[in-house]
Amino acid sequence: MISRWEKIFLGLSVLLAAATGLTYAWMKFFMKTADPISVVNHPWQPVVLSAHVLAAPWLLFALGLIARDHILGRFRDPRSGKARPSGLLGVLAMVPMVATGYLTQVLTSAEGRRTMGLVHLGAGLGFLAAYGYHVRWRGRRAAADGHGEEESAAPGSVEPRAGPAAGSEGSRRLPLT
Repeated sequence: MISRWEKIFLGLSVLLAAATGLTYAWMKFFMKTADPISVVNHPWQPVVLSAHVLAAPWLLFALGLIARDHILGRFRDPRSGKARPSGLLGVLAMVPMVATGYLTQVLTSAEGRRTMGLVHLGAGLGFLAAYGYHVRWRGRRAAADGHGEEESAAPGSVEPRAGPAAGSEGSRRLPLT
């Protein structure tokens, strides 16, 4: 179960990393400078790259916050819902995204940096697609199940994963101890 603030923090860090990464990719691969000796295609390109490099650790931290309870916990739980494939795809895309993000910064050859940058872009797009689908699927599934997200739960409690339907006479919140 992800708390409300973890969802907000994760969502904002994904948004910030994706916005800066996609903006940088657009500037690097799709814009062309009129200056033949310029190494950047847009004057803001270095600033956007720096913003992306500074946003990425926040995303990694946010993913680390949910790793034990949500990612590993749901992976081990046989009762996990239909959102599991998109979550697994997101995790599988996250590994090369993080690895190539670091490798891009430390490689010295231009061809190596370009290759890692393109793999990083592809893995980042894969992660973004899987994350978007995962979040969208979870919201639709919660609405279809007839109950909201966990922010309706009492502080310090979790909703049971199996058992009576939410709102029925036998449903109750389990304390976290």
